[in-house]
Amino acid sequence: MRKFAGWVQVGITLLLIAWFAARTAACSLCDPSGFSSPTLRQEAALSIAKLIVHGTIANPRTTGGPTGETDLHIKTILRDHPALKGKNTLVLPRFLPISDKEKPPHYLFFADVDDKGKIDPYRGILLRGPESVDYVKKSLALNTKDNAANLLFFFTYLNSPDPEIARDAFFEFAKANDADIARAAPKFDPVKLRCWLDDPNTPPMKLGVYALLLGACGRSEDIAYLRSLFDSKEPRYQNAIDGLLAGYMQQKPREGWQYIQKVLADEKLPLTLRLSVLRTIRFYQGAQPKESKDQVLQAMRTLLRQPDMADLAIEDLRGWKLWDLTPEILPLYQRKGYEAAILRRSIIRYALASPTTKETTAFLAARRKDSPEDVQEIAESLKYLEGMK
Repeated sequence: MRKFAGWVQVGITLLLIAWFAARTAACSLCDPSGFSSPTLRQEAALSIAKLIVHGTIANPRTTGGPTGETDLHIKTILRDHPALKGKNTLVLPRFLPISDKEKPPHYLFFADVDDKGKIDPYRGILLRGPESVDYVKKSLALNTKDNAANLLFFFTYLNSPDPEIARDAFFEFAKANDADIARAAPKFDPVKLRCWLDDPNTPPMKLGVYALLLGACGRSEDIAYLRSLFDSKEPRYQNAIDGLLAGYMQQKPREGWQYIQKVLADEKLPLTLRLSVLRTIRFYQGAQPKESKDQVLQAMRTLLRQPDMADLAIEDLRGWKLWDLTPEILPLYQRKGYEAAILRRSIIRYALASPTTKETTAFLAARRKDSPEDVQEIAESLKYLEGMK
């Protein structure tokens, strides 16, 4: 039973570290659900996507298999394959309903092709119409090495009338790193951003990102506007505090960092607010690591004094490879109030990843005596994840 429990803990550790790695590689202010599914560009980059076509569906039927069949009349070939030669129709292995035969739905399909030339459509996306295909064509042709410039393209589609295109464009922001977003943000249109922030139909998960972008490209009146939203009691804006604060700090950094320190120092404030502020810190560490280092370390030092937040601070510092607070982190392992397993394991993980010093050597030697299984499991998980990079 003990061995089984140990493997469960290893699994949890791997999941936590993988989650942190995914988060730090993407926008710190974006909804994490944007990381779970690939964008159209990411799907196209997969080796399995050997064929990409757009077309309209027809003749859905319940015959042909357990899930039925539907014909796809090909209108556009975005990625060709010899298996498609002479074909203008694909049979989809699924029943897809049609509500109006005069206006058949448009779909984009990604397909694999086996060694015998059999086409296997594995992902279909419902499009609003043929105009949406233009977005797909252009996005697949973008230079993958110029992420900041690509965001300018995706910005123009954030409010697309096609919900799938708007979703994909936003997920490109969600998967972009903070530095690329910061480089692109000053070139966006503040008028559009204010309209989207005002619009009650804007999905709440987008508000924080729009606020950040407005802070970077707007004028003084836009910063005052962001402050008014920040002070608003509307739940949709209160849930976007991280982005509103990040946007406000684009032109009011001193006031923003003062607010961050005030919030983090008050343990009576709701945990949700402190977590929102932490996401703002993560954005600035990712976007401006050199310029923000002193303020980030000050904020993390404050969090280390709070057992309910210390493990998050330690994991962030380890992921950022900021070792300045090592003398303050290692003693927490034996401090009263810091006995939680997740917190102690985060300290061991931090020490294992840290540069070798007298402090870390002595700390790990002590842990190998009193918690040898923990040290071994954490070391193996770190080694495994390092090999995945």
